[in-house]
Amino acid sequence: MNDMNKNDLKEKVVDYADKVFFYCVKRCNSRMDAEDLSQTILLEIIGNIDKGAHIDDLDYYIWGVCKNQYNIYLRKTIKDRNNIELNDDIDKKDDSLSALDEILEDEKIRRMNQAIKLLSKDYAEILYAYYVEDKTLKFIAEELNIPLGTAKWKLAEVRKKLKEYLDMEKLNGRKAYVPKSFQAVQSFSGKLDYDPAAFIDSLLVKNLLYHSYGNECSIEDYSIELGISRPYIEEFVNKLENVDFLIKLENGKYLSNVAFIDKKERREILDYGRNNIGKYYNAVVKFAKENLIYYKSFLDDETPLDEHLLWSFIFIIISSIESNFSTGITKRKDGQYWDMLLEETVDKLYDDEFFISMNGSVEKIEGHQMMMYGYPANHWKENGGASDVIAYDRALDGKFNLKVLYDILIKNKKYNEFDVDSKQIIDTYIENGYFDLNDNHIKVNIPTMKVEDYKELNKKIITDKELIDSYKELYNGIYEKVSKLVPTYLVKQIPFIIAAIFNTVRSIVISKAFDDKVVKDDKTRRKFIYNGFILK
Repeated sequence: MNDMNKNDLKEKVVDYADKVFFYCVKRCNSRMDAEDLSQTILLEIIGNIDKGAHIDDLDYYIWGVCKNQYNIYLRKTIKDRNNIELNDDIDKKDDSLSALDEILEDEKIRRMNQAIKLLSKDYAEILYAYYVEDKTLKFIAEELNIPLGTAKWKLAEVRKKLKEYLDMEKLNGRKAYVPKSFQAVQSFSGKLDYDPAAFIDSLLVKNLLYHSYGNECSIEDYSIELGISRPYIEEFVNKLENVDFLIKLENGKYLSNVAFIDKKERREILDYGRNNIGKYYNAVVKFAKENLIYYKSFLDDETPLDEHLLWSFIFIIISSIESNFSTGITKRKDGQYWDMLLEETVDKLYDDEFFISMNGSVEKIEGHQMMMYGYPANHWKENGGASDVIAYDRALDGKFNLKVLYDILIKNKKYNEFDVDSKQIIDTYIENGYFDLNDNHIKVNIPTMKVEDYKELNKKIITDKELIDSYKELYNGIYEKVSKLVPTYLVKQIPFIIAAIFNTVRSIVISKAFDDKVVKDDKTRRKFIYNGFILK
């Protein structure tokens, strides 16, 4: 910036002197303070110009300096007030506010700030331009490209809105101070264009959705409850509506389009499952024991017939029943298929509670589709924290190398035929008991079957009357409890909610099987954590 440019800029700053002074008069405790503050502001601006400050928009820059210097003035004023010492002469009077007046004044300011947060973006723009930047209504109208009459009307509406907000009993809801924590259980069908969980990765969004779960909410309602300025809330709401997390009603309000289960509700469902699992559990164990040899007939002849094989078979039984009686996933308005349940995070679980999950790998190899499912089980200890009782090796990260498995089972490759990298993988699996190596021959210790064999086994499972009747009885009982918790507009999502909850029921079955010594708690044997299927 050359000297001529600097001088021209300084002359323009001088034109703002009266406006800056008026800005300070409206905000300072005295005319003297206003004169000092306006002088400070103008000197800072001119000093920065002399130093070569890059200024694209002088108007914007000046009002920014005004705001910063006024905030400094406020902090100094508050500090000076706080440093006033108590005086024993109670009759002595001065012109300053009393302690009570100061408190009341601070509360007014706080409530006014909270009220301003509730204004929509266009109202907030008018308010800031008129009262903070001291712009005329004519200038504001031109800047916003609206008629002068509209600008006047909006300013009047701003005043009216602020009065309404200030008359409210509360300007912040509980969730502004004490938000709830939730964990997501998600299911989807087909290939998604996005990850639904990515839209709810913050505490704010989860509590926003929770606030409108069965409760119609406006943007204003969200802003009050969460203590967040309305323009920010509007952005979140628009995104969530676009991906069908929120339903927009004809009245302009919103409802959450995903389900929630809080701590108390989760405990009630878990208690119901524990108290009513007996008939279903007995049917599962009975079927597993009676048909264990039949299950083994689809596997390698060398697969041991023991409680560890029973462990894998019980999982197949439970999973087959659940998958065959599950209903479809919700089609979202953008054509994607997904469902989600948000469970409130619990501080402490049941002692000795099991959590069984299912994770897997699927890969198409040379025209064959390979599939491997693992069943990690965590045993919740009384003193808190999960410890692996029967779980996949952490080094595997829940993934199984299906190409290696394919080469062994389909191509009958020997150990010395694999490359160095594959041998390292095989060695890891041998170390963890998934494979055995004998004279260059690799034996797979994981129950693995072809898809046609699984279909035959599955047919036998889902046609067993005792199994199915006991499952339906338990399912219907849980359905009745869940239907009382879920708003009627989400009734179509109840099957998914139950499917998510049945993960806990599955855990109860396995936990009881351990308690009854039907299966063994053996950390050294990890062989039958996985079930493999070869799809053709």
